[in-house]
Amino acid sequence: MIFVFQNMSIVSNNHIILDTCFIIKAYEYSNTPYFNELFEYLAGNHCIPIINDLINFEFLKGCKKQIHRKIKEDYLNSFVAAVLPCSNEIIKNATVLSNLYSNKNINNNQISFVDLCNAAFLKKHKDLLLITLDNNDYPLCVHDRLEIYTIDTEKEVLSFGIYKFNFSKFETVNADFAK
Repeated sequence: MIFVFQNMSIVSNNHIILDTCFIIKAYEYSNTPYFNELFEYLAGNHCIPIINDLINFEFLKGCKKQIHRKIKEDYLNSFVAAVLPCSNEIIKNATVLSNLYSNKNINNNQISFVDLCNAAFLKKHKDLLLITLDNNDYPLCVHDRLEIYTIDTEKEVLSFGIYKFNFSKFETVNADFAK
């Protein structure tokens, strides 16, 4: 089944972080049209796919042969415009977000360090978006879920979301944490 897109104009002219889980599934289905259509659509809307150092690491880890790593690096280089460096500021903000999630009784054990850093990147860069298959890792207490999309590969159904950091929600949650 070919995926039919809804109106994604919200992503036009933005940079978008591709979460590791999204890249892994796109790689798995790279010889099918499912994700190719999405990448073409994003490109058509002048949306620039990016990753960060941690996503790069997660995607490349576990390669048993140099040739496999090279294939995966070439795959990333075929569509990723930039790799953002993870700074101390990102790690500090990831810690703050982790504490805020705990305050809201969100299960931090399921949310990885990389996901917290992704959220910190969204916080740092106001116009940055994120696309992920791990929708529960970006709680709506500080994020806005802009869109949800479903791809039926006939092998599995994949639902992914596009998220943006919400500074107003963050201030409210942060004020609650400070009490």
